[in-house]
Amino acid sequence: MENLELNAVLVEQLLGLNSLVTAMTKEVVEKEGLNESQANLLWLIDPQADPVPLRELALRLQCDPSNVTLLSAKLEEKGLAKRAPHPQDGRVRTLVLTRAGKRSRDRLLAGAYARSPFTALGDREQQQLHRLLAKVLESRTTARAAG
Repeated sequence: MENLELNAVLVEQLLGLNSLVTAMTKEVVEKEGLNESQANLLWLIDPQADPVPLRELALRLQCDPSNVTLLSAKLEEKGLAKRAPHPQDGRVRTLVLTRAGKRSRDRLLAGAYARSPFTALGDREQQQLHRLLAKVLESRTTARAAG
């Protein structure tokens, strides 16, 4: 298979995988009363890590910061998160999970893991896929920052 053809097949496979993951997690997301975008944002907020600026969350979600502002407001309305100043720079806003938000995130993660298509892979295969995807995503981030 030529490189161009292989790239097209890989993109097609990833689109299929995205559809599969979306369908598999749809029930879990809906059970939490969220839409996919809200669930994605909730997923990104690790309560064990340092707070992440809203602008950084927008980069991770590959969307405009104004979208993260709207999503943050929806999560606040649902009592799942609250916007707060960054501990090191009070001018920067972050999103912090509430107790209810942490529980909701835990249910989302558990539901996604239980339905994960990656269970078809062994531990070594999952590690290999992780490294390869990280390499692809890192090269894309680096290219975007340079361009």
